[in-house]
Amino acid sequence: MNGTFRKQIVEAIGTILALLLITVAAAGLALFLVLMISPLILRIPSHFLNLSNAVVLKDYRHLLMYLVQPWPQPPLHLAGIPMTEGAVEHFSDVRHFIITALAITGLALFGAYGIIQYEKKTWQLWKLSGPLKNLLALLIVVGMMIIVDFDDFFIKFHYLAFSNMNWVFSPTSNPIINLFPDDFFAMLFGIWWLFTILLLSLIQWRINRYLSRLI
Repeated sequence: MNGTFRKQIVEAIGTILALLLITVAAAGLALFLVLMISPLILRIPSHFLNLSNAVVLKDYRHLLMYLVQPWPQPPLHLAGIPMTEGAVEHFSDVRHFIITALAITGLALFGAYGIIQYEKKTWQLWKLSGPLKNLLALLIVVGMMIIVDFDDFFIKFHYLAFSNMNWVFSPTSNPIINLFPDDFFAMLFGIWWLFTILLLSLIQWRINRYLSRLI
């Protein structure tokens, strides 16, 4: 009896670990995709610093490359948009956060792939189907709750993710904040959430399709 109970505990931990790795991998991939398509969402205010849209977009793409490139980078400098030292430090903090997230994503992808292959070989892949379906339902509910009160979530996230207040930008000294109204971040979050759900749904579909072939 004790051996059976111990086996059940080990299997439950394995299922939780597999779901965690799959979720982290999907969320990390979704983050990278959102960052890459974010220039399409950017809305440049009229007469922004008397710069052309081409210059602003060039600065924004430079900012994106700064945030995602893992090798050492010099302090951020934009050609047309001025920034204070505090803003430069904040983007450095954001870069460290994103690079760490993408590194964890890579590890999670490797781990999730290994676990799924192992579950296939041991004919245990069916154990992931039900919990993954429940996880999807939970993520849908939680995501909708966050979107309803996104501003409060966004502020709390910054307090938790960053140890200083450099993320509080003045539109006068750091006009770049005018490119990023609350609606911009809310849309990025919504797209990231949808991409995460879609990636997890794709994994769920592939698992169910594989299992249906075995029946």
